[in-house]
Amino acid sequence: MKKLWRILLISGGVFFSLLILIVLAATVFLPADQIRHRVEAELVKATGAEVTIEDAGISWWPQLGVTLKDITIQGKGSDLARITGSANEVGHYAATLQRFMVMVEVQPLLKKEVVVDAVRILGLDLEMDLKGEPLKVTGADLAVKDLKISMDAAQEAGKPPAGAGKRPVGELIPEELVLAFEGSSHGLTVRKMPLVDVKFHGDLDARILTLENISASLGTGLLEGNLEIDYERNPHGFLDFEAQATAVPAKALLQPWAPALGEKLETDLGGTVRGSCLLGEQEVVHRTLSLHGEMSSAEGILWAREWLGEIAPYLGQRQDLMDIHFNSLSHSLRIDKGRYMVDELIIVGAETHWQSQGSLGLDGTIDLGVNVKLPKGFTPDLGKWSFLADTLRDADGRINLDLSLSGMAAKPQVGINLGSLQDAAKSDAGEAVKKGLGGLLDKWKNR
Repeated sequence: MKKLWRILLISGGVFFSLLILIVLAATVFLPADQIRHRVEAELVKATGAEVTIEDAGISWWPQLGVTLKDITIQGKGSDLARITGSANEVGHYAATLQRFMVMVEVQPLLKKEVVVDAVRILGLDLEMDLKGEPLKVTGADLAVKDLKISMDAAQEAGKPPAGAGKRPVGELIPEELVLAFEGSSHGLTVRKMPLVDVKFHGDLDARILTLENISASLGTGLLEGNLEIDYERNPHGFLDFEAQATAVPAKALLQPWAPALGEKLETDLGGTVRGSCLLGEQEVVHRTLSLHGEMSSAEGILWAREWLGEIAPYLGQRQDLMDIHFNSLSHSLRIDKGRYMVDELIIVGAETHWQSQGSLGLDGTIDLGVNVKLPKGFTPDLGKWSFLADTLRDADGRINLDLSLSGMAAKPQVGINLGSLQDAAKSDAGEAVKKGLGGLLDKWKNR
């Protein structure tokens, strides 16, 4: 993600700065065709991409302004890496832009200051291969206003960025740069999340980027949130964020973070999360990410048969219990030191009740303890010792099983702890029965 921010900052900064400088050059009446060709040439030089601009226009009063129309950019990450001197994880990328406009106030120019009344990007479509996954933007608009920077800083930003890509993002942002912005997009697909109707607004001041009132539809649900990236505190960027989900399909929400769970959980989730991390390589993000939150849902299904196959012998004719039909789900969670901590997960099923604690690693590992209450009156298959089941029931007439899930989350190893049942049996059985049942349960612990 850090490399993507760097690429966008360098490419966007060069593009903005070129247009600002060309607006200043327009005071000597550059022809529109010359403006179009110059921007094309400079963008090719800065990115190594193929660039075409179909038309350009100039306005003189009450502000100086340049408008570019029907822009197409196609390039490869390898060319961008060669020019910037910094490796990236971008494959091929292609963008089209219906219109790009810059309007600059005249009077501040006399004091060698640039005050941009407005920068407008209209009709942006972008497709990019990032880390082998598609990043796609459709129908995006962006309006930047109140942009203030010295002329010297604008000229410095407009220079070819050779070698600059090796520096942290925060060092590429002029300290005095101030701006506000708002934007929207018909569609945004990132990390396999197909977001729709994306909206946001924010500002950049003192190297702190703030995005507020971010909203997007995901499936039939809604995501909302705010974030702040502080490049002054750390030049790589320190991220603080909060987000809220309302009735979002579990598969769509969990796909980027826990795909193995998302494929098996069929429900709509709601909840809130808050967290922070240092931006950078994936290892840095995972190591520094701290998050806590609450999630919940109404009825749904957890298709857990693949996970719980090893308890099949105990369920006899009730193999259907391995797919958990539930009435409600509640989940308290944390992410700390690279692990997803399940502080509490309670699933109230139509016939079973599940409670879990433990953790899942961001590397795909799992270490969970699960307690399940079997249906009232149901007798698990204990072979010839099934007659003892009635001595093992709780006050509600339900037998409790303690399970453990370990290994890889995609296909965990399932263990069963029958120690509590053994203890309960010993308290109500004769010595011979205790010995026999104890031996049987000890064997089943290792099945």
